[in-house]
Amino acid sequence: MPRIVVTAAVRDVEAWLKFKPEMITQMSAVASDGTSYVATDGSNLVASTWDVPDMEAFQAAQTALSPEMAEAMEQYGMIPPVTVYIER
Repeated sequence: MPRIVVTAAVRDVEAWLKFKPEMITQMSAVASDGTSYVATDGSNLVASTWDVPDMEAFQAAQTALSPEMAEAMEQYGMIPPVTVYIER
């Protein structure tokens, strides 16, 4: 099963971390086993890793971002662009 890494800047790292349960719910349709990471330099950079059982479904979800996911990303304080790395 592929694993992805998602990186982004956020407005407030602590606020972003508090939304982890909601983020897991939002991603559960296309990914599982989410883990959050914060930069050790105190910056506003964050990352998360996810297992993706169906990469095509994940990519389709990213291409056609649902209004719910867009709202969640705004609520989490994520600042575009969001970068996704795929394990090879």
